[in-house]
Amino acid sequence: MDLTITQEALNQALSITQSFVGKKTTMPILNNFLLSASDGKLRISATDLEITAIASGTAQVRAAGSTTVNAKIFSEIVRELPNGDITMKVTEGERLEIVAKNSKLRMVGASSDEFPSLPGMNFQPKVRVTSTQLSEMIGKTLYAVSQDDSRHNLVGVCFEMEAGKSKKEKPLRLVATDGHRLGMVTRPMAGLDLEERIIVPRKGLSEMKRILDAEEGKDVGIEVREGYLVLEASKSKISVHLIDAEFPDYNQVIPKGKTSHAIIASGDLSHALRRVALMVSDKSKCVRFDFNKESVRISSSSPELGDATDELPIKYSGEPVSVGFNALYILDFLGTLGEPGNVVVELNGALGPGKFSPEGDDSCVGIGMPMRL
Repeated sequence: MDLTITQEALNQALSITQSFVGKKTTMPILNNFLLSASDGKLRISATDLEITAIASGTAQVRAAGSTTVNAKIFSEIVRELPNGDITMKVTEGERLEIVAKNSKLRMVGASSDEFPSLPGMNFQPKVRVTSTQLSEMIGKTLYAVSQDDSRHNLVGVCFEMEAGKSKKEKPLRLVATDGHRLGMVTRPMAGLDLEERIIVPRKGLSEMKRILDAEEGKDVGIEVREGYLVLEASKSKISVHLIDAEFPDYNQVIPKGKTSHAIIASGDLSHALRRVALMVSDKSKCVRFDFNKESVRISSSSPELGDATDELPIKYSGEPVSVGFNALYILDFLGTLGEPGNVVVELNGALGPGKFSPEGDDSCVGIGMPMRL
């Protein structure tokens, strides 16, 4: 292997792949990058066998070939090299020689034959979707994924096609829940047709979103096959091993009717919750909502810190009701809405789940379970 590549192109490829390196692994080779040069490109691959990524950069390739090097050290070396061209060459004894201006380093490498196969990377996605829309959908659900790794079926986001639609019109639905709250969004996704529900793990989706955000509205390829979700962008490709579990029946917690209905300015609600939550000492961050005809009073108190109240004007229909919610859960949902607007709150009494959605868009929903006051 013998090539020249700019530091900028190399850094871009490394920024995509370095978080995919196996960190807690019994296979030392997974601590390495696989470097492969051919067809005018340098490809950098990394995997922990659950998530795999390949990123490429344009290079002047004089001799095709491959090797593997320690990912952490290689990334640090490249970061410290001067701007401009970097020449890399594999020499005798699997040494990677790196030259940039007056700097010259030689890294001990390992044969690429020792690197495991890259799961899912041989699939060629045929369906194209808009990166912006898929990223938005992930962002509107990822916050509700469980952080408890022992709850295997809740540590990812459920992807499914909405039931009751014709094959050509089926929208894609993403749902996540940790048992205390739920995030759900449904959007048209032309060309995509999942035969069954899949659960995509939290880490894989976080990495996918990072790549999608970098694509700036371009179309990306997507495919679900043989237990993997594969995403192909302009300069990178990622495969994520799906969770083999049954996602719970989330329809059971979605309110079917409502007894009260409120419309609140989302920005005002967010600021009020942040202020009131400061006076809650326990992790549950339970705050009290007193809904009345023209306003909602939000309050909290704790013996250690004191008390706080905030009152906001609302449009309200229904009987007055008092209900407790975790302030942080509502703030997480409000943080996914983007532009300031109004949020619709549907209540089912003091002990029923609350349903939150942007005004005029009931395809994006947050569900919060009430807390006893």
